[in-house]
Amino acid sequence: MRHILFPVLTAVAGLAVSYFLWQAGVWLFQFRVRTSMYDALIVKTARRHGVDPRLVKAVIWRESRFRPLTVGDAGEVGLMQIMPRLSAGDWSKRFRREIPCKAVLFSPELNIEIGTWYLASALRRWSKYRHCEKLALCEYNAGLTRARSWKPDSPEGDIDSRITIASTRAYVASIMKQYEKYRKEWKIQ
Repeated sequence: MRHILFPVLTAVAGLAVSYFLWQAGVWLFQFRVRTSMYDALIVKTARRHGVDPRLVKAVIWRESRFRPLTVGDAGEVGLMQIMPRLSAGDWSKRFRREIPCKAVLFSPELNIEIGTWYLASALRRWSKYRHCEKLALCEYNAGLTRARSWKPDSPEGDIDSRITIASTRAYVASIMKQYEKYRKEWKIQ
């Protein structure tokens, strides 16, 4: 019985490992495709708004991991986790359009448009600061009032130690790390 049991268990273990490796390969392939499928749209939209496409992509990476149907705990939707009444509302006022319904905000084109516009507005607001990207990300994540309370006393001052919400500090750090990675790896034409 032993001489039959060992080969059977070995075969089952081999099949399990093979299946796991196959599933890991499928997941990796899908992730790689998903992380690059919006690149052209990101570049086009970011350039129109004067934002580095790699920063927009880093925000999308953090907000949704490139899943367009993602819904956040506070009701944020889509790739860039747009708040239907807040950021979409600001966008609609600025461009004198009706506020898009929540379902339409899942569209990658509109979601990236509104998210990039919102990020660009924040970047312009903080452009005099050395860490303008970090302040813009604070605003994107925690709102303008909090970002204003965290701004350094001088344009050259540090921001990291001023962010009082740990989750926002982690949010900014993770995006900045991914942004640096994209700056090194993603060659935009």
